[in-house]
Amino acid sequence: MPVLEDSPERVTVDVPGFGHYHFVLCDGRTEITVSAAMPDRLFMLQEGFAEQLKLLQPEAANNLRWSGTAAAGALPPNVHFTTVLSVIPVGRCFLRVRVQGGDLSGFQEDAIHFRLLLPPAACQTPEWPRLGENGATLWPKGDKALHRPVYTTRRICQKTGEMEFDVFVHDGGRGTGWARQAAAGDLLAIAGPGGGGIPETSRILIYADETALPAAARILESLPADSLGKATLLADGGENCGYLVPAPDGIEVTWLSRDGSGTLAERALAERGQYPGHFLWFAGEKAEAQHVRAALKAEQADPKTSYIAAYWSQS
Repeated sequence: MPVLEDSPERVTVDVPGFGHYHFVLCDGRTEITVSAAMPDRLFMLQEGFAEQLKLLQPEAANNLRWSGTAAAGALPPNVHFTTVLSVIPVGRCFLRVRVQGGDLSGFQEDAIHFRLLLPPAACQTPEWPRLGENGATLWPKGDKALHRPVYTTRRICQKTGEMEFDVFVHDGGRGTGWARQAAAGDLLAIAGPGGGGIPETSRILIYADETALPAAARILESLPADSLGKATLLADGGENCGYLVPAPDGIEVTWLSRDGSGTLAERALAERGQYPGHFLWFAGEKAEAQHVRAALKAEQADPKTSYIAAYWSQS
């Protein structure tokens, strides 16, 4: 994260698109101030800090208290209850879910991801997350634990509070199981928005497998009309998977089938040099994402020039 101020007494760190962390040394103590333009962004920064502090100093994290926040036991401000409006097939392996909720104003282009909050299938009385004393979210555990898969906001209407997202259908997936059974009128709890937005660029390289096709499509259709670059998309059957991915004329779209001829990560690293100055966006299997991330780190590439994310794990 960019450091805007760094002195023995003060440190200010920018969280692009979200806000700032301010650390001030005062009488031997560190005062922490978090600032953000929107309430949900403020909560995300507070919770993110609490989670990192817990890894470093668990006792300090437990004693952390924020001023002006909701009382302990309250529903976290980024949890929304929505109603399913429809579920329709898209292509051969996706289901498009349309929901309507309350205030979804925080779902902007700088944060296009969110989590489904799915209770266990046999749970008749689900429990929802609550705020702890330190402002962090306390999640239900044991037989009440929620499954929290991440999805991409495909389309959203702020005026009506309606949102669409696409579920990649595959055997064994709990998100798939929910989507196959979902019907109009069902309650769906979501948490978000979350990190990862539309890159502010007109020069881009995109590499995505099936799990990331909705995010790739959302990005491509949001790019400026004069954008240049390439999108390499991996799916069983390639383009025959039937998932439409609109792109500006200057973006070359290449579909790959799963035929064992190299990985998406290998292709991304091999082709980067052909497109100097292009933003690299990669999302797919965890080991592949780690491979790309390690290669960029070894090159000491500027973190601002890429987005590398693991959307699922083979292990």
